[in-house]
Amino acid sequence: MGNRVARTLAVAVAGLFAGHVIVYRILAPGPLQRSVLAAGTSHAYLPFALAVGLMLAMAAGARTFHLGFQRATVQGTDRRRPGVTGTLILPAVAQAAAFIALEVLERMLAGAPMGNLLGPLLPVGVALQLVVGATGGLLLAGLDRAGEITGRAVAVRRRPAAAATEPHRWPPATPTPGHRPRSALLIRGPPILA
Repeated sequence: MGNRVARTLAVAVAGLFAGHVIVYRILAPGPLQRSVLAAGTSHAYLPFALAVGLMLAMAAGARTFHLGFQRATVQGTDRRRPGVTGTLILPAVAQAAAFIALEVLERMLAGAPMGNLLGPLLPVGVALQLVVGATGGLLLAGLDRAGEITGRAVAVRRRPAAAATEPHRWPPATPTPGHRPRSALLIRGPPILA
């Protein structure tokens, strides 16, 4: 598994559980409504899973910034930024698919009926997960770009100074014999007495 895929998955885990909590808050604002909508599935794991997902997302964001910084400061790195497909579409679709799998798994483990998935939960949940997944991809792309910009700024300051050469002064401070200035404006006359 590539480094970029691992970072995207770490952010997707946080987005998946955050989106999961938000979907249930949107569709069922009260605790009684949430328990009916969840159809007996337990969401006791969500606070812990969300905390772990957020830690993974923070580590992925820091790594993404570092890789962008490194790409700008190290000579010869050919790493390119991902395109629109890798930045937006793949994380969004993967996160929506993971939401569907998580909902099915919750109901299978609880022995709850699958019928209430076809209500408003699935369409709203998938739509929200698509938005959250694309936002996570944009966040990673922004951190990568910020790292690259910072790296370029640091690289400019690290460049060695140009070789010190004595500037060529014109006209020479002491004229050489036979030297005539090219213009009469370059000749210094006597001081003007007032």
